[in-house]
Amino acid sequence: MENRRIVMWNSHKGDNQKWEIIYVKDMPAEPKKGEMNTIFGFIVESPFHLQTMLPSGRYLDRLGNNVVLKTPNGRNTQDWWFDQRSRTVKNKYQNYSFNIQSNGRSNNLAVGGTNSRWW
Repeated sequence: MENRRIVMWNSHKGDNQKWEIIYVKDMPAEPKKGEMNTIFGFIVESPFHLQTMLPSGRYLDRLGNNVVLKTPNGRNTQDWWFDQRSRTVKNKYQNYSFNIQSNGRSNNLAVGGTNSRWW
C-alpha cells in the first residue's frame, strides 16, 4: 500500500494539521554506523570537526560545558559525531550533546547530557 497524506482537522487545513501515514512495513531502515543519514546530512558515528568559515579557520571546541571557537589542537574536545539513536550531535569527550542554555531561550551554546524533553 502506498503512503498518503490526510488532513486531521478542517479548521484551516494548514500544514500543522496534515499528517503522512507510513505503514510499518514500508518504513525505510535506520542508517547504520558509517552510513549517511540523508535527513540530517551526517554520516552516522563518524567523527568530524566543525570549522568556522572565518579566515581564522578555528574549530568548535568544548571548554568545560561551554562551546567555544579555538585553534585546532588535536584534543578530543574538538571531535564531534552524529548519534543516530538520539539524532543529536555529540562531543567525543564524554558524549555530551549540544544544548542551548536556559531551555533554548539563550544565545549561549553549551553541551550537556542528552535530554529528550522539548521546551
